[in-house]
Amino acid sequence: MTQKQDAVKAVIDKLDYDFDHFELNGFIRHVECLLRREIILVPFAFNPGLSAMWVRAETAHYIFYNDRTHPIHQAHSILHEIGHIVLNHACRPIDQVLPPELLKLLQTLQPQGRLRKAGLPLRQDPEEQEAEMFVFVIQKSLLPKRRQVEVMGQSSSNEALRKWVDSMAFDV
Repeated sequence: MTQKQDAVKAVIDKLDYDFDHFELNGFIRHVECLLRREIILVPFAFNPGLSAMWVRAETAHYIFYNDRTHPIHQAHSILHEIGHIVLNHACRPIDQVLPPELLKLLQTLQPQGRLRKAGLPLRQDPEEQEAEMFVFVIQKSLLPKRRQVEVMGQSSSNEALRKWVDSMAFDV
């Protein structure tokens, strides 16, 4: 593991979660208990290019994820945003980039959070790299436990294709 992976893994280890029994909603509930703060998932029809968003509100964390993408991508995006939360990443003003209907849902004048946009080079933002590393370390820990379906769902609805996709190697 790299030094960054080790640092992220240390944060994940401090969560003291049993990844032998990983299930995405159970993991979210566990993080909520540790933080003593609710995490509310909100499916949202984002425009193409916007995958997810974390908003830190007064009483809860909101994770908006693109409900137009594949469930595997949705789970990845949710874990990425949880990574921002548990890694204590900085929030930024996001009101200038949100669609009006989403601003209305937030009911706040100056929303703060993180956006996950396609095409933004991760190398330019160390916190985005860390959040991706958070997802990678979790996925890597699930492979030997055969729990990746619980986070990613089925790789395909076509059984023959699913067997082929599931047999592909993952760089661990």
